[in-house]
Amino acid sequence: MNCLPTLPARRLPFNARARAPGAAGLAAALLLALAACKDVDTVPVGSTQGGAALAASQPAVSTAHVPPPPMIQQVSTPATKAPPASGELAAVDAQLDTTLNNAASCTADTECHSVAVGSKACGGPTGYRAYSSKTVPTATVEALAQHERELAAQAARASHQVSPCFMLADPGARCEQNKCVTGRPATS
Repeated sequence: MNCLPTLPARRLPFNARARAPGAAGLAAALLLALAACKDVDTVPVGSTQGGAALAASQPAVSTAHVPPPPMIQQVSTPATKAPPASGELAAVDAQLDTTLNNAASCTADTECHSVAVGSKACGGPTGYRAYSSKTVPTATVEALAQHERELAAQAARASHQVSPCFMLADPGARCEQNKCVTGRPATS
């Protein structure tokens, strides 16, 4: 149902003197239309044909007793690994640190590699460390670093730790002054 009056379709030429009475007439027409719409809200739903159809389509509501919803059973969480003791994480971290420090010497960039270490609460490593595959096998370093990341992730979950959720890009590694450091080799 449209409460606004229909405006004439023809356009009148623009005239500065005609503008003032036209604006006053438009304002009066809008006020009358708003006053007519105000009365629509007070009409009962079933008093018009559309309202009667709407009232007839509504489902009948029973006054019978409706039982309350059933109790929700306690949901048990699946058993997970117990959080690592801080001593276990510290021991693995110390072993990884010793391994990486002993595998730092290099003679060329191709010997240097980077490995992800630590674990953020929202996922991803906390950093990267460089090592040389000349003195220690890559598989050994990767396995030790993976174990350290798993223990760090369990510790973060157990302590409800919060961390920034941006992912660190692997910086790569290069040989600088016969020592592996993180960062891409300089291109010539």
